[in-house]
Order: sequence, then structure tokens, then C-alpha cells
Amino acid sequence: MSLRDAHDAIESAFATWGRFAVRWRWPVVVATLAVSAVLGLQAPNVRSDNSAESFLRPNDPARVGYDRFRAQFGQDDHVFVGVAAPEIFDLAFLARLRDLHRAIEREVPFIDEVKSLLNARNTRGEGDQLIVEELLESWPDDAVDLAALRARILDTPSYINTLVDPDASVTMLSIKPFVYTTLEGDGDVLAGFDDDGVTGEGKVPGILSGPEQIAMVEGLMAVVERFEAPDFELHLSGGFIGNHHSTQMMMRDIETFLSISIATIGAVLFFLFRRISAVVLPLAVVLLAMVSTLGIQVVLDIPSSVSAQVVPPLLLAIGVCGAIHLMTLVYRELAGGSDRADAISAALGHSGLAIVMASLTTAAGLVSFRGAELAQVANLGTVAPIGVLVVLVYVVVLLPAMLAIIPLGSDHARGDALQKRLGTQLAQLGINSVRHPKRVLVGTAFATALAALGVSQLEMSQFPLRWFPPQDPVRLSAEFIDREFGGANTVEVMIDTKQENGLHDPLFLNDLESAVAAAEAYDDGQVRVNKVISILDVIKETHKALNENRSRDYRIPQDRELLAQELLLFENSGSDDLEEFTDSRLQLARVSLRLPMVDDMHMPPLIEAIEGLFARALGDATDIEMTGIGVLFGRSFSVINVTMARSYAIALSIITPLLILMIGNLRQGLIAMVPNLLPVFFTLGLMGSLGIPLDNSTLLVGCIIIGLAVDDTIHFMHKFQRYFAKTGDIEQAVSQTLETTGSALLFTSLVLSCGFGVMYFAYMENIKDFSVLATFAAVTAFVADVVVAPALLSLIGGRAAATHEPDSVRAA
Repeated sequence: MSLRDAHDAIESAFATWGRFAVRWRWPVVVATLAVSAVLGLQAPNVRSDNSAESFLRPNDPARVGYDRFRAQFGQDDHVFVGVAAPEIFDLAFLARLRDLHRAIEREVPFIDEVKSLLNARNTRGEGDQLIVEELLESWPDDAVDLAALRARILDTPSYINTLVDPDASVTMLSIKPFVYTTLEGDGDVLAGFDDDGVTGEGKVPGILSGPEQIAMVEGLMAVVERFEAPDFELHLSGGFIGNHHSTQMMMRDIETFLSISIATIGAVLFFLFRRISAVVLPLAVVLLAMVSTLGIQVVLDIPSSVSAQVVPPLLLAIGVCGAIHLMTLVYRELAGGSDRADAISAALGHSGLAIVMASLTTAAGLVSFRGAELAQVANLGTVAPIGVLVVLVYVVVLLPAMLAIIPLGSDHARGDALQKRLGTQLAQLGINSVRHPKRVLVGTAFATALAALGVSQLEMSQFPLRWFPPQDPVRLSAEFIDREFGGANTVEVMIDTKQENGLHDPLFLNDLESAVAAAEAYDDGQVRVNKVISILDVIKETHKALNENRSRDYRIPQDRELLAQELLLFENSGSDDLEEFTDSRLQLARVSLRLPMVDDMHMPPLIEAIEGLFARALGDATDIEMTGIGVLFGRSFSVINVTMARSYAIALSIITPLLILMIGNLRQGLIAMVPNLLPVFFTLGLMGSLGIPLDNSTLLVGCIIIGLAVDDTIHFMHKFQRYFAKTGDIEQAVSQTLETTGSALLFTSLVLSCGFGVMYFAYMENIKDFSVLATFAAVTAFVADVVVAPALLSLIGGRAAATHEPDSVRAA
């Protein structure tokens, strides 16, 4: 059997299925809706995870190191509350600060500790006694006490840029959330851990769950809202706050504007078809597919994320395209006098294979994302193909049955006439391209050159803070913390001295001090380190306190035994602060770098530079590991380029042979890839021209482009190949293809352009960018198929298809 015979057999099978769906319409509809209902009951349980670690796979080296770090030292991603007031060294202000501190401790769940001026470590000496107490353990009574407090704070380096700004004009609370969930049992979550932070079963305990994080953040927001006043401004910032806010805003945008998009699509469908069924049926297919896909996502325990935001618009595009192609043909058959069963059977026989191949090709291309190093993108490589296949089932199984049930009518002359008129006009457009291919391709080459200029201006970026509008409260608060305190972002340096009590060695500590000083001076023009915190602060504060609190003794003791004694005195003082900087063996040293929120593209060079500073200062006697939330950001950015380029390359390598197999001709199959690639390239050019960066959000617009371009191309090329094999004339084949398929291609492009376009009014800047790019991609995909493809076929693609014998081809 030849490939053409196989195509004929498949199309005949689809026509037979159309009659079956009409005959057994009610059982098909009831069974499909029952499955949808079961899956839909799971949809509300979908969880979101946009945490820094969610971007990386659990076995990624950066993620493994971060998990080990947190098992030892706890959470490094703190929440910060900046407090601005006319005067912070004021009794009334300090009383309000104390009330806020205690309210957070009392009312906010899932936090380990709160640090502020109220309970900051105050190390001092009285005679030969070391006292480590809370800073405001003795409450000030008057202006003299307040002045002494201010002087004390400014004389303690560890307070600057952690509790107060360098001028001591504003202050900040630092809140340390839990690392691990409380849902997996009571007691010490680190019980049973070995030195690698792994349980006896080889598993780390579960991270603080999504509902727990939400409860923590919303509890904190409620307290802050209650205390905030014009003379007591509060600025809430940190990773948990940004993640919660971005998730909430993106979900709100997607829910709101997806609803508006669907309503807009419905209005455009009614205008184009002038039939209620043309509105109800495609939207029913899309909505049921979305709900079912969410249910499957819950069953598979795959969280929603920034990357997954592309799935609903993708399913919208695939579902609307498939439904319109089928319904356009059904309505045309009805207008020609066919009865309902014949119309549905003919429509499925005409377009069923193209619909299936378009969905299978798109799904196969999206599976390539499954191998991505970014965990969120890998999850997309599971959810998106499943969603596309669910849409396919609804289009070829449910839609024909519903077309057999819902009244369609055959007297909608205006809508039918519009389809016929548009088909004729598109056919003429295609004929012009066939007759003047060089003009079309020269114009295409010129447009490609303009796009290349835009591509040359493209920049990689990953700066989620900029996804919020300039006046967004969370963005303003983050900028306040950056401006006043030098930032809330952290990079951690883990140093292993490889020996017990390695931190008793003054020589090592001297080298560490040199590395810390170099790190504090780091400024590459893009990122500046504004604070470094380490065990050196404790050592120097203790030595100063034991030497009559003299400022000149704020230094490292150079005698090993004296150093060991002073550290022992600090441990015996009742403070547990050493646990923040070292392990129980005094073998590890933790150094924390504070820096502002910056574009993640700047993190890899900073991390490399800081690691180099410490390696040069400490030599080969120690092991150095870079970790912390900032390292995860840097690692995520580093793998974006590689993982996305590889995924799209694999997707194209899968799509190309499938297109060739579908079309049955190597030359035409390769030509068919041009209309698939042009929208991608033109969209990249638009991004560069508009200054829209390539980031984790915009890179995934490629999924939409693949879905749109592949769908349009397969429908066009499938019908062209059949008509050309039948007639042997390119111009006639293009004309017949666009007369029968062109209006459906135009309708899907118009509908999706309007649907995506309304998303431009969303709150989040990345959703606006998505709107612009997806709308542009829908238009360029259509133009590439109805203008560029005919010109290419005329110039270089038609000769090979004539080798098929016309006798073997039945009338379409």
C-alpha cells in the first residue's frame, strides 16, 4: 500500500467515525462528560510552586548543595519588613516596633525566629564577665538612653545593613521561615540526619508546603496591614513575598483575561459564522480540555508554575483551531444541501487526518521539553503534550457527537456567504503568490533582514521583579530594601576546614577575613555586595567585649588557645547564634553575602568571582562551596539558554520528519518547515525591536508558535498535496486548498489574535509581553502559510509531487 493509499484509508476511517459519532452521539457525549467531571473534581486542588528551588531538578548539583546547606543552617531566604518613621530612636516608635515584633512571633505560623532591634545580639563585657543579651533587654527611659542606644548601634558593624541602614534612620525586621513542612510528623525534622542532611531512608524531609507558605505570608501580611500607618511605613519583601505575589497576580491575570479572551473569541466566532453553535462548541471543547488537563496535572502531582502559564493559552489555540477547521467544513456541507450525518462524515473525512497529525506533531515536539534541566520546563514537557492530546480527543470524539445534537441550521446565509467570499479572496491571494513567487520571496527576504536586525538586539534576562508594574507595592518594597539596606538577596559560601575545631586556627581566620574584605568590596558595575556576615562578627564582638569593650579590640585574637576559650565563653553565655555560622565540630564556616535584587543574568559571573576570591585567599587546604538562594537563581539562568535551545532543536527534529511523513513528499515537507520557522524568527525580531528580553516567560511563547504554525501548515500542505496530486497544477491546487481551508485558517488567526490581544491589559508585564508576541505569532503564521508557502511551492516545490498518479486519488 502506498502512502497515498494509506492516507485515503485513514480519511475513509475518519468519515466512518463521523457516522458512528452521529449514531451513538448521546453515549459518546455522556461518557466524555463523565470523564471530564471526574477529572474536573481534581482541578481545584492544583498547587503552585514558583520558589527558587522549583526551577531546578532535585538531583541538580546546585539544588543538592542547597538542600545540604539548609539541613545544616536552616532557611537563608528570609522575609524582611522595612520600617520607616520620622525618628526611630523615639520611645513611642520603639514601643510600636516591640508590639509589631511580638505580634509577628505570636500570630504568624511556620517561622523559626524574628530578629529586630528588640532582640538583636548585644555582646558586651562587665569586668571579666561576658554578657550576651538582647539589645533592648534594658528598655531606654529617656533621651540620654536613646542617644546611647544609637551610638551603640552605629558602633556595631553587624547591625549595619541588617537591622538599620548606614545612617540609622530606618530599621528592619528579619523573619526566618521554616525550611521543612510540619505535615510529615512531629518532632525535630532533622532527627536521624547524617552529615549530608539525608535521612536514613536516603530522603530529605519535605520542604515547607505551598499551603503552609501561603498561611505564613498571608498571616504576616495581615499583621503588617494592621500596624501600618503614615508615620510607621512598613515594606514587606523577600523571596516568599515575591513568589506569593507573583503567583497571585499571574493567576488573577490568567483567570481574568483568559475569561475575557474566551468571551472575545466567542464574539468573533459569532460575527464570522453567525451561529450560536459556532460559539458554544469550540469553547466547550477548550474549557473541558483545560479542566481535564488540570485534573490530570493534580493526579500526576505536577505543580503549576510560571512556566506552566503557557498551557491554557496553548490549549486555547489548539482547541479553537481544530474545532474551527471541522466546523467550517460541516457548515459548508450543510449549506451545500447535505444532511447532518453526511456533513459531519464529510468534514471528518476531509480534515480529520490533518487535525490528528497537527495535534500529534505539536505534542511530539513539546515532549522534547521533558528532558530540560529546568524542572519547571521539564514539567511543561509532561503537562503540555497531555493537554494537547486531551484537546485532540475532545475535537475528534466529543465535537462530532455534539454537532449531531445541537441545532445547527442551514439558513445562515450571511455567515455562509462570508466564508465563501473569504475563501475566494484567499484563493486569489494564493494565486498571486504562485504567479509572482520571486516578488513574494524578495519581500519575505526583506522582512527577514529587518527581523534579523531585531534579533541582533535581543538580550537574555531573568528579572521577575520587573514583571511587576513600577508602582506595584511588592516591587516598591523590594526597591526600598535594596536602597536602604543594600538588598535582600543572598549568596552563601560554605567553607570546610577539613578538621575538627578548624575555626580555632587564627591563620585560617586571618585568611577568611581577607576574603571577606575582598567580597565586601566587590562591585562589577552590575552587582555590588553590600554586606557580609560570618562567624568573624561573633569572634570580633566577643574579643572586644572581653577587652573592656574597646573599639580597637574589635579583631581576631592571634592566639589559638585564647581564641578557643573566647568561643567557649560565647557558647556558654546562653546564645545559640554560633549555630547560624558553623557546625557543632567548628569545622564548617558559613559566610553570607547580601546584595540587591538584580537580573539573574548577573549572578553567574558574581558567583564565579566570589568563589575565586575565597579560593585565592584560603588556598587548597579548604573546600569551598557556593550555595544559597542567589546561586539557585544564577544556576537557573545558566541553564535556560542551553535547555531551551536544545528543547526547541529536538522539537524541530521531531516535527520535520512527521511533517514529511504526513505530506508524503520530502521536498514539500522541507518547504513546509519554512512557514513554521518564519513566525519564530519574526517574533524574535519583534522582541529585539521592542526590547522584550528572552527569559523563562517569553521563551515559552515558542510553544504557542509551534502549535499555531504546525496546525496551519499541516492543514494547508495536506490539502495542497492532495489537490496537486489530483490536478498536477500548482495554481489550481493552491486555489482549491485556500477555497476549502483558507477561511478556516483565517478564522483561527483572527479569533486567536483577538483572544490573545485582550491580554495586553493584564496587570503583570510578562503577561502583556506574552499578549503582544502570541498575537503577532498568530498573524505571521497565517501569512506565512497563505502567502509564502504558495510562492515557495511555485518556485521549487511542486515538481516532485507530480510523481503521484492522479488516478489513485479520490475526489476530496
